[in-house]
Amino acid sequence: MIGSRSTLRLPSLKAGTCTGLTLSGSSLPPLQTRVLAPPNGSRGFSLLELVIVLIIISLLSLLVTPKLTKTISHMEVKSVAKKISAILRYCRNDAVNKNRIYQVNFDSESNLVSVQSAAEGEEKLSPQNSYPLPKDVRVEKIEARKTFFENSLPSFEFYPNGGANGGTAVIRGGEGRGYSIQVDFLTGTVKVEAAAKER
Repeated sequence: MIGSRSTLRLPSLKAGTCTGLTLSGSSLPPLQTRVLAPPNGSRGFSLLELVIVLIIISLLSLLVTPKLTKTISHMEVKSVAKKISAILRYCRNDAVNKNRIYQVNFDSESNLVSVQSAAEGEEKLSPQNSYPLPKDVRVEKIEARKTFFENSLPSFEFYPNGGANGGTAVIRGGEGRGYSIQVDFLTGTVKVEAAAKER
């Protein structure tokens, strides 16, 4: 109302509550203050509980680590087998396209795969590339037919007509898993298959 005087009453500050405010004859609801207390029964971890958790984690890691190592070793052997088969396929295609003879040598002592080539009519091979293999992967059981260019190392040879001397090589890893790489002597095609596990 015009001309009427409004009154303001301050709250009294008592333990946790305050009374209502009065402004122009109207009262506001009282304000409540809350104090958050920690829930009943809450506590930290004891040393014994932490030790038990650490023991469980270490036991689980002991169970998982050997399987993980076998998986990594198997993947490495598979990767090497794919790499060697890719080298062989490349040499076969290049032999046809460039009218050259390609020879892929397997040196088991140095754990090395090397490539040599010669044009038709040449009497000597010239080195092209060499590819070192991981120390945990070895090439074994290489059965290859006689090559046009004599070599002390077991070798696959690819000719301009698309053919090859043919043969089989087995790639193995530390866990005994392996892959067989087969080269067809008529078509020069390269095929990779899982080899029987070592006994």
